[in-house]
Amino acid sequence: MYKQILRKRKFMRKFIVIASIILVHSLSTIVAQKVPLWVTNRTAQFPDNQYVSALGSGGTLQEAKDDALSQLALYFNARVSVEQNAHLSMTEGGEKHRSIENGVSVKSEAEVPQCSFTTPFRNEKPVEWFVCAYIERSVAADFCTAQLERCVSFVQIALNSFSKKSPSFADMQILSEEKHNLARAEKLLENLILISRSSQDAHSAKIRRLRAEMEASLAKARSVATFRVAIQGDNGGEISTAIKEILVSQGMSLSPRGRYCVSGKLSMTFSENDVGVFARPNISLNVIDEASGKSAYSFIKQYKKWGHKNADGARTKALVEVEKDIRENFRPAGEI
Repeated sequence: MYKQILRKRKFMRKFIVIASIILVHSLSTIVAQKVPLWVTNRTAQFPDNQYVSALGSGGTLQEAKDDALSQLALYFNARVSVEQNAHLSMTEGGEKHRSIENGVSVKSEAEVPQCSFTTPFRNEKPVEWFVCAYIERSVAADFCTAQLERCVSFVQIALNSFSKKSPSFADMQILSEEKHNLARAEKLLENLILISRSSQDAHSAKIRRLRAEMEASLAKARSVATFRVAIQGDNGGEISTAIKEILVSQGMSLSPRGRYCVSGKLSMTFSENDVGVFARPNISLNVIDEASGKSAYSFIKQYKKWGHKNADGARTKALVEVEKDIRENFRPAGEI
């Protein structure tokens, strides 16, 4: 009887130990699998009135961070691209092995303010990583405002230096370039409105004023920018015609006594083999200020060869391609 009692006590002790181990393991599993609030309800932990945030997910922690950052970048009119470099290795036996390097580079086309990340969460089945990227709205708004004001200041400086009495071709080029800054300021204003509506009216009014002043200044500069075109070697006049049409489309005038002269030379070299004749064109263009004799713009290019069964056909094909390139890329006054 006594031995039976001892055996029961030993059994109970073992049972308690095993039960304790199972309980501890179960509790630790439950704790480990507890999903953070920002995964199930991101805005509850990062309210939209206080934060700009984005939840990222992926098969790896890096993928989750890249996903979150890509979403967050949209608030700042930026695109984020993620690149993973792969390399191919070969053993002495001739076996090929493809592997992905651990380093992942994230490239952004525009500036993005520094953001913070939550402690990542890993879901076990299926394996998936989650992380939340966040920025305080006040910080994001200050960032966009600073970027916007910098763009606006560049435009204002260009307009202040514009010669109101006697605008030059150089003035036109400068203002045309600054149109990119003005367009960027307009995009930044859109971002700022999404992030914070504070002081948007003042920024909107300033950008509208600068846009109107810039268009008026460009119109005045175009009105006094008269051109003539003289291209050596352009016997058929195809290139000269294209250049004249580009200038007129940009608001400039043509005149035999124009203040500016688009001068240059079109040349072509020929080679021949059993297949046919090949023509390689070269073009050199300069916009010369007749008053000072200085070049205000240049366009120099050597093209590839174009072939045909005879020289006339090769020349015709080459000229078509040169004219096409001129129409696409010859912009002496920038994109107006």
